[in-house]
Amino acid sequence: MASVADMVLNDPESFHILTADMKLRIIDAAINKVNIQAAMVRKKAIANIQADFIVRNAWTAKQVQFSQMPKGRYSLSAIQATVGVTELASYMERQELGGSFAPLKGGKNFAIPSLVARGGNLGVMVKRPFWTPNLKRLKVKEKLTGGTEKSRQVARAFIAFRDNKLVRYGENLFVVDSFVARGGNVSFTKRMLYQRDKTTINTPARPWFLPAVEAVAREGENIFAREMQKAGL
Repeated sequence: MASVADMVLNDPESFHILTADMKLRIIDAAINKVNIQAAMVRKKAIANIQADFIVRNAWTAKQVQFSQMPKGRYSLSAIQATVGVTELASYMERQELGGSFAPLKGGKNFAIPSLVARGGNLGVMVKRPFWTPNLKRLKVKEKLTGGTEKSRQVARAFIAFRDNKLVRYGENLFVVDSFVARGGNVSFTKRMLYQRDKTTINTPARPWFLPAVEAVAREGENIFAREMQKAGL
């Protein structure tokens, strides 16, 4: 900056060079500012997700991404960086805004895994054998006829217990843990694996993105001042 200023002092006709140089430095500082803010929003948003939600792996955090504004000559109004969540994690928009939602991809019902499907721990992923693509082959498929509805359900529970498969009651899926038949008495125990009788889900709003944006926005002036200082302005 000093060399440009000296040039102007020695040759006042070169004043336009000084103003052009200052403009470029201001533009660079503005680009650095929005890029820094975008990175900060991403970091804070991920921290909010990790603090407020059950996070079972790194997938969701990786979907929070930002794109930088490249260096170049722009008008100040055109300088921007973007940050948000990818389409693959669009479910986080539902958490942010809340509301009533229907199943994605044209489904009729939600498939909500229970603690049983997670091995008794809400903080872990659904066990591989119980992933939704595997459920079809795990369900009892025999079409039982004759008898009463109750007797057919008992028979299906026996098959599920014997073959280590799943049995459906209504829309929900169960595992059968025990089956005992003594004389004319039959008893069995079951645990719900998936709740599948909900056609809509009401999700309360749990903002994780807006708080990150607002927190970083409050630091905008200080960030820009530091970048201007680094640029010698």
